[in-house]
Amino acid sequence: MSLSVVITTFNRSEVLRQNLDQFKNQTDMDFEIVVAIDGSTDDTKEMLAGYDAPFSIKWVDTEIKDKYCLAKARNMGIIETTKPIIVILDDDSFPVGGFVAAHKSSVMPKVLTGGYRNSHDPKDSLHPKMKKTLLKYGIKKPHPITERIVENNACMLRKDWVGCGMFSERFEGYGGCGQEFIARLAHQGFKYQFNP
Repeated sequence: MSLSVVITTFNRSEVLRQNLDQFKNQTDMDFEIVVAIDGSTDDTKEMLAGYDAPFSIKWVDTEIKDKYCLAKARNMGIIETTKPIIVILDDDSFPVGGFVAAHKSSVMPKVLTGGYRNSHDPKDSLHPKMKKTLLKYGIKKPHPITERIVENNACMLRKDWVGCGMFSERFEGYGGCGQEFIARLAHQGFKYQFNP
């Protein structure tokens, strides 16, 4: 099955470009990228228009400049995808060479799979949280969702993203939409699988 990657971004065109460059080195090149712009005012669109990619790339923009709309950007990106598997990724979370292949090989119905956040910033504060997730959930085995999961490298079947209701756009502050999303998945009986 083919895969769509939704990359959310806000005013970090250079970081986004570096992220996209990592996708040129994938072991499996059967994927598309949808960049979900959260009202950026920098040169993100110009960078994307001139970006030379060996994969399909398109973008959507919330056009909302005065508030944080991560959930809306992610949802717009999900809707724009055309592949049966969708991965959500932040612009500053860089994929390793086997990223696409690993997500394709582990996706299954009603299971959210995720992996490490390979940040461009070596001081990234989320890495210890990801280590805790690995210790809690183990590797490549679905478990009931029992605690907070960082959802910035998360994969599900497209039908499950849409069927679970995607991200709640009521949350405008940092972290709220992710926490609510994970709680809703747990309530709906989804499981979580960690893929390092």
